[in-house]
Amino acid sequence: MRADTKIFGCIADPINHVKAPTLFTKIFQEQNVNAVMIPINISEENLKTFFSGIKTIKNFVGMTVTIPHKTNVLKYCDFLEKEAIDSQSVNWIKIENKKLVGTNFDGIGFVNGLKNKNFELRNKEFAIFGIGGAGTSICYSLVKNNAKKLKLINRDVNKLNKLANKLKKLNTKTEILTDNIVNYDISEYDYIINATSLGLKDNNDLIFDVKKTKFDSTIIDIVMDPEETVLIKEAIKHKRNYHLGKNMLLSQIKLAGNFFNLW
Repeated sequence: MRADTKIFGCIADPINHVKAPTLFTKIFQEQNVNAVMIPINISEENLKTFFSGIKTIKNFVGMTVTIPHKTNVLKYCDFLEKEAIDSQSVNWIKIENKKLVGTNFDGIGFVNGLKNKNFELRNKEFAIFGIGGAGTSICYSLVKNNAKKLKLINRDVNKLNKLANKLKKLNTKTEILTDNIVNYDISEYDYIINATSLGLKDNNDLIFDVKKTKFDSTIIDIVMDPEETVLIKEAIKHKRNYHLGKNMLLSQIKLAGNFFNLW
């Protein structure tokens, strides 16, 4: 590092599951970009102080945001790009003229990650468990990419219905459905997504029963560490197709580089 090295952060709480700092620091080196990304473990109650302070650090240029802060940081951003406004969550922030600009690449990254692995989206049926920051962003992107059907499954019924109504108002042919977290039906869906935090290390719970899916379905977990979550291991055990969480992050590399004008 040099005195003029650009510093990026990755904020989370806890921090042990994050992959972005190692990944992006390596990419910076490979692309000859004078920058590093560091993990920052910060609690929700300290976010206000944190964001006030970083605006004064001349070589701190921005950050990626992950669990549980993607919705918490909204109120600290001075400007929000459309993806952040739609999803009401932020996973990238850049600092321009001491102003915080928030956006969200989770949905675009998720869709691009599937496409990069040659998975088809058009005319396919998706079921998603969890509609937090990442889950909501994924829903918007699936609708924009003409998914045939999208079923939302979440514990908070009010939040569930609110998002479903927003998605139905978009100019789309995607059929939007909701279901009960206890008595859900995912037996005919092509893709079943875990967009909850279940699957992180030391968590052996399953958000849904893989045996309730059809044999040629694809099981997706957006958790990145461990790479093979309990859910993914269950998919392998029952001979289902699967898609790893790291693909959502890997497909955001170009998007983030353009956002920060790095390459």
